[in-house]
Amino acid sequence: MRSGLIFTVIDFFAGKADVIDVVLALFSVLAIILLCLPFHECAHAAVAHWLGDDTAKNCGRLTLNPMAHIDPMGALCMCMCSIGWAKPTPVNLSRCRKTSVRTADILVSMAGPLSNVILAFIFIIASKILAVSNGIVIASNYSVMTPPEAETAGYIVIALWWIASINAYLAVFNLLPVPPFDGYSLIQGILPRKAAIWVESHAQMINLIVFILLVAGMLGGPLSFLSDKIIWLLDKATGFIKV
Repeated sequence: MRSGLIFTVIDFFAGKADVIDVVLALFSVLAIILLCLPFHECAHAAVAHWLGDDTAKNCGRLTLNPMAHIDPMGALCMCMCSIGWAKPTPVNLSRCRKTSVRTADILVSMAGPLSNVILAFIFIIASKILAVSNGIVIASNYSVMTPPEAETAGYIVIALWWIASINAYLAVFNLLPVPPFDGYSLIQGILPRKAAIWVESHAQMINLIVFILLVAGMLGGPLSFLSDKIIWLLDKATGFIKV
């Protein structure tokens, strides 16, 4: 995972990064805040609406308009460390009459991370198509070899791949089993009733443990490993585009 936009700007003034690094960071962060995070929250709203709950729709959240979803603190974190969040989508599971409450909880929760995987897939396809059309070679380690006449296109390929990587990381990050992340609702829907009640009653303790592990850097490795595996699978799935 690359450094966030703010740290890239600091590196620029310290002489450790160039203008291209800043532009790529800005392009990627804006794409996440203005497209990917709204897509994630809209996916929650769309599935809830499909199941019969219009809470999010009535709150103006069944839209891709980023202004309906942006959370200032989440956007700031996105700028600082390339990981952030939007405002949680309001859902009333009791209105999801097409299925049970627990099943609705699972489906609505999975919609967000799945939307990030879908976006990662789309961005990888876009990067490969751009690479092929400009004679750019994407190496096995996902670096690019760009002919001089396609230098700008090469930077865009890198940015598109970076956005795909961030989406994969967001998908994994959102599956952490702590509120308010999707993984918490997913665990509540999958676990047996007694286990779900135990998790709910110990949510603060679990939240604290996960927070400590994140701050200590002990979760960064596993999260990056899983997101890299998602990118690897999507790379293989788009193997029909020869780069």
